[in-house]
Amino acid sequence: MALLGMTLAGCGGQAPGAGEDGTQLTLAAPRDLVAGPADPYYTHQTLRVWEPLVTVDDRLRPVPALAASWAVADGGRRWTFTLREGVRFSDGTPLTAEAAVANVERFLRIAPRQSAFFSLDAGMEAAYGKVADVRAEGGKVVFDLKEAVADLPGRLAGFYSMIQSPKAFAASGDFAGKPVGTGPYTLVEWAKGQRAVLAANPHYYGAAPAYDKIVVRVIPDANARVAALRAGEVDGLIDKGALLPGQVAAVAGDGGFRVVRSPSVLTHYLTFNASRKPFSDARLREAADLAVDRRAIAAKLLAGTAEAGAGFLSPAFGDLADPGITAAHDPGRARELVAAAGPPAGPVTILISSAETGQFPYTDIAEVLRVSLEQVGLPAKVTVAEATKSVMEAGDYDLFLSAYSVPNGDADYLFRRFLRSDASWNVERRLGYRNARFDELVDQAAALTDPAARRELYHRIQRLLATDRPMIALAYQDNPIVTTTEVSGVTQNVAYIVDLGKLAPRK
Repeated sequence: MALLGMTLAGCGGQAPGAGEDGTQLTLAAPRDLVAGPADPYYTHQTLRVWEPLVTVDDRLRPVPALAASWAVADGGRRWTFTLREGVRFSDGTPLTAEAAVANVERFLRIAPRQSAFFSLDAGMEAAYGKVADVRAEGGKVVFDLKEAVADLPGRLAGFYSMIQSPKAFAASGDFAGKPVGTGPYTLVEWAKGQRAVLAANPHYYGAAPAYDKIVVRVIPDANARVAALRAGEVDGLIDKGALLPGQVAAVAGDGGFRVVRSPSVLTHYLTFNASRKPFSDARLREAADLAVDRRAIAAKLLAGTAEAGAGFLSPAFGDLADPGITAAHDPGRARELVAAAGPPAGPVTILISSAETGQFPYTDIAEVLRVSLEQVGLPAKVTVAEATKSVMEAGDYDLFLSAYSVPNGDADYLFRRFLRSDASWNVERRLGYRNARFDELVDQAAALTDPAARRELYHRIQRLLATDRPMIALAYQDNPIVTTTEVSGVTQNVAYIVDLGKLAPRK
């Protein structure tokens, strides 16, 4: 790692777009989009170093990527994926069904494993279901499942069907060297927490990318990111939380920049620690819910870049989200519930991550939450932590404010990873949510191939969560990104992934 840092020491200082051949682009992101060789993926999908079998469209529906098509049989127990022809890895070797199967087998072997992006800590059943066999057959990838899975392409979309050359992996499942994918770019250099340097992949099967080199800098501080943009040090800001909501209007008003805002699957959730008092009492969870003015948070603190939350699933999930769920703001009723249950012995703790304060105005939102809770008889304090995972696993919190999305195109991930009774998040982070009916409905919905019946079950699940309140949706977040007007081809999907392969200089 030190060697990589030394290698990159001379990479800074060039003006954006001014590489040796004039085809360099410099971007910035709030976080490091490279996680390194021990991570399941090595790089975030945004860098376009690797590609998945399946991706999602702007309505979170699964669409072809490396898999050109798929077919289902045996009532959802057999899924067959036909690969795109003519694809090569960045080392020049061809993509085969055997290589794709090797990636799936690696995931099954190394899970559970943490990731800086989307962890495999729930195990791969959340992605593939109960796998009886996965194999290459006639140049196709075949999954045989012990139980039906209604939407395997949706589950696979994105991270869970990452494909890289089997040569890239050591026996441990770690990467043996740099990632070897099929995307339009390759990772050539990386300085942890500073920058990643990408080069155009000469073996890419699609249209050659317009930029020979892209540098993605890591700038965690939101004001520093915008300052770098205005100073001409970077050509754009990408990834989740690239612009704070309060920065959007000013940047968009500058004629030299183009802000792209698109609906995303990002949702700001307030998670309860119901494994201990006071929020083991459902009345106090309801009181906290009623104390929150979601509309004010969305309109003011999130500066109109978000919609007030209600149901557990965001509108990005289309008709799977239940539009009939509403979230009331009723401080009077909240005070009655606190009086009936009895106030807590001490102030409740609102936990936020220091990393997320550079992506969203969480310091301000947490303070508004603190005041709102105190006004209904729930004294509160705010705790900012760098390692929120360890704080939660120790049970040393009462409320946790954070933004979550999905790594794929299937809402089952959110239910199964976070809230099922045996979910790793639920158990290890002390949510204390146990509802056998919820578990049954989640499992039933996962196997339903009839869209209407599955939609109805998802609505029932969300109504149940609206009553139980293990987690409540505060706001559904748009994701604003920005480039200078000298950059064209900027697109972003609902999973806030910018397609670097489509970026090009303005003609």
